[in-house]
Amino acid sequence: MAQASAINCLTNARVQDPRARRGLDARKAFSGVQVPNARRRVQLAARSLTMRTTASVDMKSVIEKLCEKEDLSMAESTETLESLLTGADAAQISAFLVLLRTKGETAEEIAGLAKAMRNSAVSCDCGPGVLDIVGTGGDGIGSVNISTGSCLLAAAAGAKVAKHGNRSVSSMCGSADVLEALGVVADLGPEGVQACVKETNMGFMFAPRYHPAMKAVVPVRKSLGVRTAFNILGPMLNPANAEYGLVGVYSPSIIPLMANSLRLLGMKKALVVHSMGLDELVPMGPATIAELTDGKVEQYEFDPLEVGIKRCTVEDLKGGDRFLNAEILRDTLSGTPGPVADALALNAGVALHACGVAPNSVAEGVTMALEVHRSGAGLKTLDAWVAKSQEMSEKEKK
Repeated sequence: MAQASAINCLTNARVQDPRARRGLDARKAFSGVQVPNARRRVQLAARSLTMRTTASVDMKSVIEKLCEKEDLSMAESTETLESLLTGADAAQISAFLVLLRTKGETAEEIAGLAKAMRNSAVSCDCGPGVLDIVGTGGDGIGSVNISTGSCLLAAAAGAKVAKHGNRSVSSMCGSADVLEALGVVADLGPEGVQACVKETNMGFMFAPRYHPAMKAVVPVRKSLGVRTAFNILGPMLNPANAEYGLVGVYSPSIIPLMANSLRLLGMKKALVVHSMGLDELVPMGPATIAELTDGKVEQYEFDPLEVGIKRCTVEDLKGGDRFLNAEILRDTLSGTPGPVADALALNAGVALHACGVAPNSVAEGVTMALEVHRSGAGLKTLDAWVAKSQEMSEKEKK
């Protein structure tokens, strides 16, 4: 019975948006799969998921609940993913993620998945008060690395920044790519990152090194070819357990989901943002923001004009490969004005307010970030970080 219901659920259910549980036929969720016999693969995945169980999780019960469109608790979500990652069974992971997608993920489920990934991560304790500026990716316009540049401005202004990131997935240049082009050693271990943060206010944790369990998930995501819960987990998986964050999302529809997931994970303060189709704040136009403070979430609209940031076009923010983006960032961080500088100051300023360096207002944070930019302190912070990361890399090799 469980096997039959799982197969029927995966092949006949309707894909539902988390906010409105109506949508396309579930089979359309697999329209992007680049492998033959996708329907058959899903059936086999469902059969595998119901036939194999672990000592800690009753997988049949989990499957039945999801097929009946019943939500999992945060604890159930955590335990299920931990069990699946331990077994490293691609078919089971695939079926579990698709069933969640079909039903529509809840904040409790997303937070539970994030907790499971955190539990298996390599920890990097950089002390209290850590900030991250990070996005989900997936906006697809090829902008310069705004979040990475914003982190450097925020660090130069006095914030303690430990950024978590990866190489390019959906863009031409990921954070690790551009940092390596700038001379930063991007794959340091915890000791190296801690030393960089202590001395320069800036550190980077390369996701594959700190989340080895992700190896079991990467091939599944590639074979499915559709968005799953893992498309929004990245900002929640900081190995330094950042207490403060500016988190960009690829669609305004998932802002409440992200904000409430961060709330359940105990983040002190975070601003979840989407602006003009991008997973970060941009001078192009207004943004939607959900602000998480002291366990409460408030959503509102924000226009960069309110803090003195001029309008720009999408072309003004376009980047390219890692070498072009590195050149743009170095030039901008040296104090060169323009739309990219405004975008970095906007994001850094909001982040400075989030982490308390600019406690009074966003406007105070943006003013501070603009002053730091004009002084060229961002480039000085970058150069100091490059030198320290290379020093710690040599130390790791000994």
